Amino acid sequence: MPWPNPVARALDYPYAAPAGSFLFRDGQEARYQSPGREAHGMRVPVIGYGSNRAAAALARKYPDAGAQIPVEAAWLDGFDVVYAARIAGYGAVPATLAPCPGCRVAVKVVWLSLDQLPAMHASEAIGVGYDFGVLQVPLQCEHSGLLPRALVYIAIGGSFAPEGEPIAIDSITAEGRRWRAAPQQTMQQHMRSALEPRMPLDAFLSAHIEDRELRLARAAWLAKSALPWQEKRFRILTAEDPL
Repeated sequence: MPWPNPVARALDYPYAAPAGSFLFRDGQEARYQSPGREAHGMRVPVIGYGSNRAAAALARKYPDAGAQIPVEAAWLDGFDVVYAARIAGYGAVPATLAPCPGCRVAVKVVWLSLDQLPAMHASEAIGVGYDFGVLQVPLQCEHSGLLPRALVYIAIGGSFAPEGEPIAIDSITAEGRRWRAAPQQTMQQHMRSALEPRMPLDAFLSAHIEDRELRLARAAWLAKSALPWQEKRFRILTAEDPL
C-alpha cells in the first residue's frame, strides 16, 4: 500500500488487514497455506495485533522477492488491543496488548521462520520500545485450532490511559470490549490539543516524524498517563532462551 506522504502513513495505522487468514508472498496477500515444515520450514507463532497483521507493514519489513509468511486469523481471550504510551519512529501511536477480562480480540498469528525473526525484532525496537516473550494464553486459530501459547511483542512503557483506562484501537475487531475505542487520527488530535493546540494536525505530525528529540518529548507526555503491563502469564525471552 503506497502512502502519498509520511503523515498519511502515520494516520493510516494500524493499516487494513483481511478478517481471515492469508499468505504474505512477494509483498502481497495470497491464498493461505498452513505453516507446515515442508512448505515453509521451521516456523514459530508470533501474535500480530497492530501493523504486523497487515501485508502493507510486512512488505516494509520483508521487501525481498520470494519472502513468504503464513498469517493466520485467531482470537485471543482476556485481552484488548490498545494504544501504547509511545510514538513510533514513523509518527503513529502504535499498539500494545492490555489484559481485559471478558474481552475477546481478533489477532493474527504470524508464522515467522527463525531467519525472519531478526528483521521483526529490529522493527519492534526490542529492549527499547517493546519486550519480546512468550504469552502462555491459548489462541483459537482459524486453521490450527487451539494454540496453547505464542510469542508476542509488548510495549515496555505500557498502554496510554489518560483517565485510568486504556484506549482501544477502533479498527481492531473485539467482542465484549470494555473501553472506549478511537482511530489514530483522534489520538493525534488529542496530543495536538494538549501540546500544540494552534498547530494544524499535519504540521504537528510532520514535526515529530522529522524530529527525534521532539518525538521523544511528546512520547514522555504520553508516558505520564501510562498503565503498566502486568501479566503473570507473559515471560520475557532472552537470546539464550529456546523458542
